[in-house]
Amino acid sequence: MALRTGILFVPQIDESASAAVIALLRRNRLPVIIVHETAVGNQRNWIEELLRRWCDEDELDLILTVGGTMPAPGPSQSEAVPGATAAMIEREMVGFAERMRAHAYLQTPLALLHRGVCGIRGRTLMINLPNGAAAAALFLEAIAELIEPTLAYLQDGADRSQIEDELELVEDDEQSEAESQVETRMSQGKLNADEFARFLKRGDK
Repeated sequence: MALRTGILFVPQIDESASAAVIALLRRNRLPVIIVHETAVGNQRNWIEELLRRWCDEDELDLILTVGGTMPAPGPSQSEAVPGATAAMIEREMVGFAERMRAHAYLQTPLALLHRGVCGIRGRTLMINLPNGAAAAALFLEAIAELIEPTLAYLQDGADRSQIEDELELVEDDEQSEAESQVETRMSQGKLNADEFARFLKRGDK
């Protein structure tokens, strides 16, 4: 099913960032249709109203904002996107924002200056991205594979992925057998560094 998507730029449209974001979504096989692509100035009330309308009236599936997420003086109107988004969402997706910053931090510590938030309003998922083509794509790359599973929950889809489905429970007897094999390999001097590190971790549980 096509994902009706809006991209909001603050304070102005960045065509290279738009192309990078859309290309990344499509590389991840997300069937996006860009319904809205526009810019709004650094006025929090304007940003809030546009987000509200795209969620409540246009009922978009996905909203990406680009720009307006860096530090600024407290009373300033600039960099107002995170505050506006936080005011509009009903449920925060904390893990998304954490994952994006952690992923981008591997390339630059300035990633931690990004104040963006992610969350849900109605059945719409909102994601704040930093300004610039490379930065926006890098942050979105971190959580792109989670967009479709999230929207499946918001749309009450029958194919909703469960955390439990991704895990495999190791039974006690299987764990004991694995440890026995490690100990045998240790005694024979055949244990490599990775196996030894895993063996040591068992004592921390």
